[in-house]
Amino acid sequence: MKSKIVLLLLLLGSVKMFGQLDSQKRFQSDTRKYYVWNIFEKKYELMETEYEHSIIDIREIGSKTNGYIVISMLDNGLTRLHHGSIYSFAKTSETEGTWLFKSKNSKAKITYNPKENTITYLYDADNDRYNRLMIFNVYPDEIPDSHLKTITKVE
Repeated sequence: MKSKIVLLLLLLGSVKMFGQLDSQKRFQSDTRKYYVWNIFEKKYELMETEYEHSIIDIREIGSKTNGYIVISMLDNGLTRLHHGSIYSFAKTSETEGTWLFKSKNSKAKITYNPKENTITYLYDADNDRYNRLMIFNVYPDEIPDSHLKTITKVE
């Protein structure tokens, strides 16, 4: 009887240990800075500071090198969507992480810095470098719809 209980506990422990890990991080932003690479000056130039809403979802499936990233941005009243599958992850410092992802026709990179609450999104790559980048000032979405306020009806 003891051996059956031990076997059952080992089975449950191994299922939990080898089970698929899913984690999703959602960040919201109300401001972002848009930069473009200047080939003559050899540096990124600030083109615009945008005060529009963005949502960034990072979903890791099974490991940090598998999953997808979705960036939804309002841009002059229109919604733009950037997305792709994660193919690499690197921990660039003790608290900072970088995900590389690609879609059908583009490669991109996202770096999250929790100390400064920023996400740097580099995209539109050629053979030498990423030609565009955006820096989002973000706050994590701890509770679903935590940014919505409750409205009570008073009679």
